[in-house]
Amino acid sequence: MNRVLLIGLAPEAVDLSDAPIDLATLKERIAVGNAEVADAGYDALSCEIGTGVDDAVAQVRDALGQKTWDIVMIGGGVRAVPAHTELFEAIVNLVHELAPEARFAFNAGPDTTLAALRRAAGART
Repeated sequence: MNRVLLIGLAPEAVDLSDAPIDLATLKERIAVGNAEVADAGYDALSCEIGTGVDDAVAQVRDALGQKTWDIVMIGGGVRAVPAHTELFEAIVNLVHELAPEARFAFNAGPDTTLAALRRAAGART
C-alpha cells in the first residue's frame, strides 16, 4: 500500500493573519513534509485546493480519478477550521463515493503527514 492522495489547502488559501507563520515558511514546511513522504516510499499526489466548495470538489474529483488510492489524507486546514466544515464534508463524501476502499489519514500539519500515513497504512488488515 503506497498510493496516497494528499488533500490540503493551497498555501495561498490559508488565512495566516493570526498565525505564527508566514507564507514562505508554510510553503517550506509543506515541501519538507512532502519530501519525507516521498523518501518513505509513498507514491503521493498533492492536491492543493482553495476554500470554494465547488472548485475544490472538482479538483478532488479529478485527483481521485487519476488512480486507485490506498490512503487519502485530508489536512488540518480543511478539517480544523469551522468555516471550512462544508468543504470538509463535501470532500469526505466525495472520497467515500469515488474511493470507498481507501483509508483516511488526518494530519495536524505538514510535519505530521508521514506519521498520519503510517498510522493509516498500519490500520489496514
